[in-house]
Amino acid sequence: MTQKPQFIQSFERPAGTEIKLINGHYYLYERKSVYDPLTKRKKKKSGALLGTITEEGFIPKKEKVAQQELREIQCVEYGACSYLYQANGAMTESLKRFFPDTWKTIFTLAALKCIGETSLKRVQACYETSYLSVLFPRLGLSAPSLTRELRELGKNRDGICSYMRNGLSDYSGFILIDGHRIISESRNLPLAQLGYDSRMRYEPQVNLLYLFGRKDGMRLPLYYKQFAGSVPDCLALPDIGAEAGIRGSGITVIADKGFGSDDDFAAITGSGMHYIIPLKRNTAEAQIPANASLYANAFNFRQRSVFWTSSTKEGCKVVVYYDMLLAMYETSDLICRLEKKNNAAAAALEKEEARRRKGKSKLTDEQIAAMQSIDVTRNVQQRSEIGTLILKTDRLDLDESQIYALYKTRQEIEQNFKCYDDTLDLDASFMQDQDAFEGWLFVNHLALQMLYGILDYIAQANLTGRYSFKDVVRTLEGIRANKINGQWRLSQFTKNTRKLCTDLDIKIDSPLVS
Repeated sequence: MTQKPQFIQSFERPAGTEIKLINGHYYLYERKSVYDPLTKRKKKKSGALLGTITEEGFIPKKEKVAQQELREIQCVEYGACSYLYQANGAMTESLKRFFPDTWKTIFTLAALKCIGETSLKRVQACYETSYLSVLFPRLGLSAPSLTRELRELGKNRDGICSYMRNGLSDYSGFILIDGHRIISESRNLPLAQLGYDSRMRYEPQVNLLYLFGRKDGMRLPLYYKQFAGSVPDCLALPDIGAEAGIRGSGITVIADKGFGSDDDFAAITGSGMHYIIPLKRNTAEAQIPANASLYANAFNFRQRSVFWTSSTKEGCKVVVYYDMLLAMYETSDLICRLEKKNNAAAAALEKEEARRRKGKSKLTDEQIAAMQSIDVTRNVQQRSEIGTLILKTDRLDLDESQIYALYKTRQEIEQNFKCYDDTLDLDASFMQDQDAFEGWLFVNHLALQMLYGILDYIAQANLTGRYSFKDVVRTLEGIRANKINGQWRLSQFTKNTRKLCTDLDIKIDSPLVS
């Protein structure tokens, strides 16, 4: 037997390989053990060529080199995920405090939901292709695992409440209150009861009452609680107020007219808080002037003329506002409805007259009398409430224009729920039990906080007219991180990406971990 050269003798052959001498050259091959059905024994079988062994060392086969390098390359979405992680440091610290064992999963699920992944069955794939899988490796985010995680999270309502109350512990400013209906087809949700939502869908639904904060130009979802779909918002106010622990003279509650009952005012003032709440137009607490000329005062609001008159009694101010543009829209709508009613009545009377000529009457004389034409002009002229808004407040330190402007910020909570429905696609739940549903609501709450963090960042830069939430997220998603041979590198920024980051002063640093 020919003696092997020294470089072959000293070569450390990897397990599962063999060395072959072919035409004076030494080659390294894969070696496999396969079962031989004839001999009923395992036998050795050569596999693929791995490379050549020379005096200078091992030279891998070119194809194998390429495959190995390919295996060492990892590409993930980086920009949006890393931004959400860096921008929500306070959130992660609170999650660590109240959910020490599961905070990574909770944050990851909320971040992916904020970015746009709302389907549980796609979360795992989205996670694996994002930098979150590098920040928080080895998270089990399959649909069954997530359902279990949400169920366990929902069982911990105390932890959820503690997280939300932590953000309210020293809060002062304005709190906007409103309810939102979430459709659910589950038969295992005791709070899902038949009712109408804002879209007039008569389906099983849960009433989600929300507290929305506004302070120093910043907006933030603060607190939520679910109630039965049949429970009016006004009846739920004392409950959520007590649970959230909101009280004190530093808070002013802004709500819609559904909260304008005596009990609501008593509950708010009993907690030491202030309020700005509208009253119904037929309230006895205000006298609406018969026409616009009788309003003695006026101001401009967003290029609209607003007239007002007010009265103060028992420490409260009641202000009647008249918006000329609103009056025009409401008048036009009223005229259309009255004319439509008159046309329908005229058509019905014509049919009845034809039937009576044939001796086949269907309507009584009383019914015919009730269908007589309405005097449209006179009806409109008698509606002094058209175009009006009546606000009641105990903030006597505010003037009438300030009160009006503050109430109009309530449109922000309506935008909040629009984001809830449209941007995050969260207006319906497919959770099948109460605990999983509660966990789902909390993750939505966190995603909404992330979303409004971005919106406020845009607003602070005075670029609301130029950039939307989706503009920011979709642009940042284009920033990729590539790991090549153990080193992370950022992809090249596009012109639009660079401009957005410059305009909003967004710093996309190098990957946080290697």
